[in-house]
Amino acid sequence: MTPTTVQRKGAITTGTMGNKGFITETELKKHNGTNGSQSWIAIKNRVYDVSSFGEEHPGGTIIFTHAGKDATDVLSAFHPASVHKWLPRFYIGDLVKDSRVTPLDAQKEAEYRQDIIAMKSELMKARAFESSKLYYAFKIATNLAIFAAAVAVILMFNGIVGAVIGGVLMALFWQQSAFLAHDFLHHQVFTNRSYNNLAGLLFGNIWQGFSTSWWKTKHNHHHASTNVVHTQAGGDPDIMTMPFLLWSEKIIEGDAEDLKDLPKFMVRYQKFFYLPLNAAARISWLLQSILFQLEPVHKYVGGLPMKIAEISSMAVHYVSLVLITSLLKTTSSRIVFQLTCQSLGGIFLAVIFTVGHYAMEIFTSEVMSDTDFVRLQVRSTRNITPTVFNKWFSGGLAYQVEHHIWPTLPRHSLPLASKILKRFCSKHNIPYTVKGLIEGNLAVFKLLSQIGERF
Repeated sequence: MTPTTVQRKGAITTGTMGNKGFITETELKKHNGTNGSQSWIAIKNRVYDVSSFGEEHPGGTIIFTHAGKDATDVLSAFHPASVHKWLPRFYIGDLVKDSRVTPLDAQKEAEYRQDIIAMKSELMKARAFESSKLYYAFKIATNLAIFAAAVAVILMFNGIVGAVIGGVLMALFWQQSAFLAHDFLHHQVFTNRSYNNLAGLLFGNIWQGFSTSWWKTKHNHHHASTNVVHTQAGGDPDIMTMPFLLWSEKIIEGDAEDLKDLPKFMVRYQKFFYLPLNAAARISWLLQSILFQLEPVHKYVGGLPMKIAEISSMAVHYVSLVLITSLLKTTSSRIVFQLTCQSLGGIFLAVIFTVGHYAMEIFTSEVMSDTDFVRLQVRSTRNITPTVFNKWFSGGLAYQVEHHIWPTLPRHSLPLASKILKRFCSKHNIPYTVKGLIEGNLAVFKLLSQIGERF
């Protein structure tokens, strides 16, 4: 076959791929969507131009978090194998390793890649990706029992005591509902994605009060660029908590406007704001869910029917909450109930989320480009010591590292994945972090304190 040159702007060499060519890693990195460049991604050593795919992509602009990078592992983590049939129309050439890579490094990299594939193969062989419907039925039943207990306490005591205990139980019900919605919306339970999305409306919108479309938009970006400060599609939204909390000076590094407007008083004393802000977090998430309903229809996977379903199901949540609160006879007990369940509803979730990623490594986009998906997830994520209580209270996210590498893996399969991943990390000298729930939160508090002292 006669060698031909890639005709697309920016491709640099010739090859024997018909009308395609070869593209070096250096050239791939240049096409990261910034400064007017195109957005290229690499998957299994083949390069694709996805510059015009953002509006068509079901996940929207999240695809651009990996512009200029290898997206093999992140594609595998989030998508079924069937999506590969859509790739050929975006193909522009084959990826060529840079000449600076020594044969020894290439051999180590090849072994590393094979070990990543072997981990998933081991999980597949164990049928770990097949969910136990009985397990999830049990989780749903126990969560309904918590809800029933909350209502029963309110009816039995019907005063301040009932308001406090009922509020604690309601907050726990909301927290566990969020974890159920999380599992279903990651498509861990059913192979049919529509069934998972419908379950998400029940557990997320009705039981918990959060918009599933808002959550998926935010959460998928978090998974794709965990603890990354800036990408073409924006950084990890979970660490972009200014002006309230600053998790790393990398977030404001080199940004004159951010430095000028930096609320130094807030940053200096942020360790004292940490718990109150967590107590207010649920209200913030509820408001964001409501405001998301103003977004155009194309933001919803499912279009207009999903938007109508979202608004309707969230309305059911609020009507139900008003009815439950009205079971209390006095205004003071109703206020106490709302303060208790809303504040603890935020804290119960936040103490899990913060341990998972805060006070862990934070990456710039440049470092992310040189860090493969598995290393990035392990280095940016912390597990919680998997005691019986921690595994239940965290909704399975005691195994946060494993969840981030295989997000579609059902909760009950995460302990097996942990054994496999620990062995892999030990072999390749990748730090694997585990801390107790209290110890992890203390590490987060210490980080906030250290950053505050520098301002």
